[in-house]
Amino acid sequence: MISFTIIFASAVFVFVSLIHEELPENSDSIPDWEIPEPKKDERVNVLLLGVDAGDPTDKNAPKRSDTMVLASYDPVGKKVDLISIPRDTRVMIKGRGYDKIAHAHAFGGPSLAMETVSNFLGVDVHYYFRIDYEGFKKVVDSLGGIRVNVPMDMEYHDPYDNPPLHISLKKGWQTLNGEKAIQFVRYRKGYENGDIGRVEAQQAFMSAMIDKVLSAGTILRMPLLAQTLASHLSTNMGLSEMKKYAFDAAGIKREDIKMHRIEGEAKYVDGISYFIYDKQKTEELVASIFGGTDSTIKVEVLNGSGVNGLAGRVASMLEKQGFEVVNIGNADGMEYSSTHVYDRKGRGDKAKKVANALSINTYKVEINEDNDADVTIILGKDKSNL
Repeated sequence: MISFTIIFASAVFVFVSLIHEELPENSDSIPDWEIPEPKKDERVNVLLLGVDAGDPTDKNAPKRSDTMVLASYDPVGKKVDLISIPRDTRVMIKGRGYDKIAHAHAFGGPSLAMETVSNFLGVDVHYYFRIDYEGFKKVVDSLGGIRVNVPMDMEYHDPYDNPPLHISLKKGWQTLNGEKAIQFVRYRKGYENGDIGRVEAQQAFMSAMIDKVLSAGTILRMPLLAQTLASHLSTNMGLSEMKKYAFDAAGIKREDIKMHRIEGEAKYVDGISYFIYDKQKTEELVASIFGGTDSTIKVEVLNGSGVNGLAGRVASMLEKQGFEVVNIGNADGMEYSSTHVYDRKGRGDKAKKVANALSINTYKVEINEDNDADVTIILGKDKSNL
């Protein structure tokens, strides 16, 4: 149900400034990791979250992300890539172990969802946009409905879902209003290929919505859309950034918006149904969009713990995970109580990936262009059990 943000993630920048309204105050938890800022000419990555209703009696109750899409904007090539991530994808969530990626938002809000996606794909995630069911329905209605081809009769009823889920759609081409659209994108029981079928249907809806937004008649609906977004959208992006990216992305053409999805298959693990992603194909997808994978991360491992052989053991562990260890040695002292990770090239995505491999929450930026390593690790006594 995140479809609308994919189209409006750039348009909202203009909408909010035109109506002179601040976005809703964000009460989400403050992240315990450093959210990177995009550098000049660097891709800008935005996590688009569609969330369920949570507990209507408790506004602070956790909400799962029903849909997750990473939108990546290339300011140089003026292109947008949209990566759909199946909600049941089995990934490592900090502090929780392996779980479904949709649960990251319920555990820790947008900040943990951003960090989880960042660690999963090995790229920086700079911003998030989040909308709920009600906002999605109102946006579709504001557009006058979206015409799509419903691939099958869709019937499903769950009075205990939150909100109660009642889906009743007939096969064939039709224009869906907001209520019918939410039924279409939430339906997941009838696809032979499980989560993949649901993602494909959502992407078909996204494509139809993009066409509708870019059509000439939509401009008259912009004020109503602006009001809807201001009421139902939350984000960590400021107004000045919104305006900047709005003007920068103004010339994007329809053919420059590409859709992708994570490959894999449904499997049961310990009696729980997951989507098990294809690691090689995922790395190839990331490389094709961002130009690099984890195997390009060069690491220097220095022992500052006083524990003999620790640097060698950690280096071996990192190599098994696909990192390239370019130097093993001793630090400037052996009295480090905690382990430190240093970004040597100004590439926070790589430093964060290394830190995550060692279950460390933070890293420091100390640029050293003469160092062959992208990242330096100084091992402390806290890692002596590795």
